[in-house]
Amino acid sequence: MKVCVVGAGPCGLTTVKQLLDEGHDVVCFDKNPDIGGIWLRYDGDGDQMKAYDDLYLTISMKLMAYSDYPFQGERRFYSRGEYFDYLNAYADRFGLGERIRFGSEVTTIQRVSDRWVVSVRRDGIDSKEPFDAVAVCSGPFKTPNRSIEGLENFTGEIVHSCEYRNNERFRGKRVLIVGLAESGADIVRQVGDVAASCTLSIRSYSYLLPRVSDRNRTTDHGTVRAHHHEMYRRATTYPLEFQTFWGRSTLAKVLFLAMSVVYGFATSVLGMFGVRRDAGAESALNPMGESIDPARLDVATLDNAENWKLIETWNRRSHPEGSWSPRRIFCKNVSFIPSIAAGRVTLNDAGIESSVGNTVTFRDSGKGEFDTVVLCTGFEHDFAIGDLDVKDGNVRNLYKHFLHPEFNGTAAFIGFVRPFSGGIPICAEMQARFFARVCSGRQQLPADLDAVIAREKEWEEHWTALSPRQTESIPSQVMYLDSLAREIGCLVPMRKMLFNPKLFIQLWFGSFNQSGYRIVGPHNLGRTALADLYSEPVENRRDMALRHALLQLTPSFVHQKHMMGTPTLNWVDSPLLGGTYSSSESPAPVLVSSRALG
Repeated sequence: MKVCVVGAGPCGLTTVKQLLDEGHDVVCFDKNPDIGGIWLRYDGDGDQMKAYDDLYLTISMKLMAYSDYPFQGERRFYSRGEYFDYLNAYADRFGLGERIRFGSEVTTIQRVSDRWVVSVRRDGIDSKEPFDAVAVCSGPFKTPNRSIEGLENFTGEIVHSCEYRNNERFRGKRVLIVGLAESGADIVRQVGDVAASCTLSIRSYSYLLPRVSDRNRTTDHGTVRAHHHEMYRRATTYPLEFQTFWGRSTLAKVLFLAMSVVYGFATSVLGMFGVRRDAGAESALNPMGESIDPARLDVATLDNAENWKLIETWNRRSHPEGSWSPRRIFCKNVSFIPSIAAGRVTLNDAGIESSVGNTVTFRDSGKGEFDTVVLCTGFEHDFAIGDLDVKDGNVRNLYKHFLHPEFNGTAAFIGFVRPFSGGIPICAEMQARFFARVCSGRQQLPADLDAVIAREKEWEEHWTALSPRQTESIPSQVMYLDSLAREIGCLVPMRKMLFNPKLFIQLWFGSFNQSGYRIVGPHNLGRTALADLYSEPVENRRDMALRHALLQLTPSFVHQKHMMGTPTLNWVDSPLLGGTYSSSESPAPVLVSSRALG
């Protein structure tokens, strides 16, 4: 097929690669002068959504890499520049640049008979070109959400986070920051360092997860299949829609989980007598590139009782009714917490009521004078390009968030997915592998496509009920990818795992690694992928194996909740989050340590 790819960012690059693997004729259009999408910076990009100067990834490079070009070495967090270099290396490795037409903006896409006609503007000249299939990979950062109720009469400066590059323009100003996401957490910290005063306004609490745990490990080491299945399968009666190793077979499921208990106990027992891997001399730097002493949780965020107390109080408020399974989007960046603790940033969680001139009134009757408002309020759900649109602006109306159900598999929106914890690039890669095989005629769509979409949409809406506007979000990246991999044929077969304990233990109890999707199936890397999978540290899977084996033998109703709801009698809100501490009382345990969550 002749296939059009719109956008040459991380999602577009892997889409071009997967289509080429299937032998398609690919043309990629990108309005930028080079690859990289938001990661590409150049003079004159001030009005575009771009990664800001001091951005660091919120998940490690192990999970931000592609499975066909895995990151080598210990898990760590790349800077903006380092990740851009990785994308360039990926494009060079597979010769993707020759398929991309830079400086070419797609203005509309029309359905003409059974083909797609793509209109492109380059150097002021419009042209049209027909294609058999089209993949939109331009990302959700199209229309900034600037319509914030209560700010209609504010006469000061209003800046959207898409325009943010660094904190210099806010030095000495009175700044109000509205909303908090992962980039927002950095903006709060950086602006709070230089502003005359800084207030953070939120209406709800996202779930906070530090980037670093145990001094020198990334928290995403704790992303483990067994744990995700405990959260979204075992600890709830809500039916699971996504298929995994055992498919729909009850017998296969029982056999698999029984073996997980056997292998779990065996791994733990043998681990007690085994020799731990010699890691050599401990690095002087943590995964953020900062000194390992004193211990830190995040950028300039000490691992101390004060910061943990604020994080835990915040997380308690993120799930007011309590939950074993997270139901709200994660913010994998806690670097703003010390700013609140030190008083450089004031928190208001009541929301904005109104504004007049430079005065903003909050719903708790509080008021503030501000020179500048920074909106960390995300983007509109605006995906339409001519005849290509998404029903209700909700990508959950597409198959697996990407494949349009109305055009016989010839239209896809790739990369419009946001895992609670995990990387978008591998999600885009798996979507692209599926799409490329559909275009080849090697991949069949479900016969009851609309019914499958409806069921999976309902499942996701149930588990994201506390973040209803975030329709790109998926609760479990692991389950989502495994279900796609099962259909593609690149999920390791259950029989292969049952007769290979080492492989079973690594895939089920070990830290999640997308190289697991290149061991078998189309375009696999075989032993190379297996070696990368086994390169992960062994300590985590030993601990997880015992924990999972015990939980499998324990009634689900006794599972301790990650997020506790109603405060216990001796717990009082943190004064920095609007409450007070009693000197005679200490906070009760509020969650299983965030260090253990994936």
